[in-house]
Amino acid sequence: MNKTNINKLIVGIVICFSVLFLFSLAILVGNKETDKHEKPDAQANKKGLPLPKVQQSPAPITPTLSFEGSVGKNMNFFDLMRSCNVSPQKINKIVYAARDLYNLRRIYPGQSYRIFSDTAGLPECFQFSINDEEFLEITAKKDTVTARKLSYPFKIHRRTAYGIIKHSLYESISRNDTPFELASNLNNIFRWDIDFFHDLRKNDYYRLIYEEKEIDNPYKKTTIRKIEKILAAEFNCNGDKHYAFLFNNKGDIYPDYYNEKGNSLRKQLLKAPLNFTRISSSFSYRRYHPVLHHYMPHLGIDYAAPKGTPIQASGSGTIIKASRTRANGNYIKIRHNGNYTSYYLHLNKFAKGIKSGAKVKQGDVIGYVGSTGYSTGPHLDYRVKKNGRFIDPRKLKLPPAKPVDALVMQEFRLVRDRYLAELNRIAIGIIELKEYTAGINPAQYDKTLITAPSISQTHSSLTR
Repeated sequence: MNKTNINKLIVGIVICFSVLFLFSLAILVGNKETDKHEKPDAQANKKGLPLPKVQQSPAPITPTLSFEGSVGKNMNFFDLMRSCNVSPQKINKIVYAARDLYNLRRIYPGQSYRIFSDTAGLPECFQFSINDEEFLEITAKKDTVTARKLSYPFKIHRRTAYGIIKHSLYESISRNDTPFELASNLNNIFRWDIDFFHDLRKNDYYRLIYEEKEIDNPYKKTTIRKIEKILAAEFNCNGDKHYAFLFNNKGDIYPDYYNEKGNSLRKQLLKAPLNFTRISSSFSYRRYHPVLHHYMPHLGIDYAAPKGTPIQASGSGTIIKASRTRANGNYIKIRHNGNYTSYYLHLNKFAKGIKSGAKVKQGDVIGYVGSTGYSTGPHLDYRVKKNGRFIDPRKLKLPPAKPVDALVMQEFRLVRDRYLAELNRIAIGIIELKEYTAGINPAQYDKTLITAPSISQTHSSLTR
């Protein structure tokens, strides 16, 4: 074969391969276009397979509010449910499902409720207001009944308050148009160091930072506001500054209050075991007895208070006596950890569960003011023994509870310094400031009250 024929053969082979390549490429492109436009269901149908049915998610059904109101006088839960077309069988299931959360057999007049029904008009969701902050929700669908306790939506606002004492802490709180419960909260924080009914003097002042909860309760026509907690407080009592900073100490489950040095404000015994009182008789080794009509020692403090005023255990411990004698009337004797014993005389009655051998915690209500025994009027005779010897409770100085742990002391100092800066920015009002500085020695007041800018008492910032 000559050279010319070989060249022609090679050209022919190349042409054949080119044609075959282009033909194969055309087939592949055609298959891809078919796959692209043809639905899988159609391909499945070519094989004789059944076409799947298209499933659409049903729109959620929202229950319709069908009953709303409040519990009437002499109305029980069964009658209320029957009036809302709930069957006796379902009523029993609802009561049983909620038994561990709330006793529906003890509903009270004025208690708000809502009942929601399904599309068929059958009740399936029940809501009962337990208090201003919580409600009970019960869902009853077919044979399944579930219950849960829920909270109404709320917001937490951070606020400040201040005031100068003219007559009492409660009067000052009321005059400044701040929440009245702040007074009792301050009393609970500083009660180991300050007796708010006897230690306060005119021109004492306080500044504090607190959180207020704003609750969106649909049953109430007005906005519900409650004090959540006091974050920091300063109380100048008779020239002595007392500080309280809320802090979660190492090893503690809940936060507690500590002073500027990191010492706990809690002590073994309270300064006074009850509120709303006046001292009618002090500790004395020679006092004229109003009943026996002769001089004798009075080894305690008499707190005059209305009959029925709650009395708190001044410290945690064990009740040694809860009995009655001719002279003491109804009285309680508590042994505390360490060397202290406290006495509570002339009680009207004991609190529930108070008896010999019972354990009590500091602040527990143990009885109520009365006038039993040798008494001329309702009062509490409060006494304290240390190492077997009676001492004046108002002069008792006790070591604080566990201080801030060294491992978190640096963290506490940062919290303290931040709160101190905020407290110093809370300025007393101009009119009150003039009365304040005019009534006391200049060495006693904090100069930041003058130099700090005035901050509105009603300002707030949303923190959650």
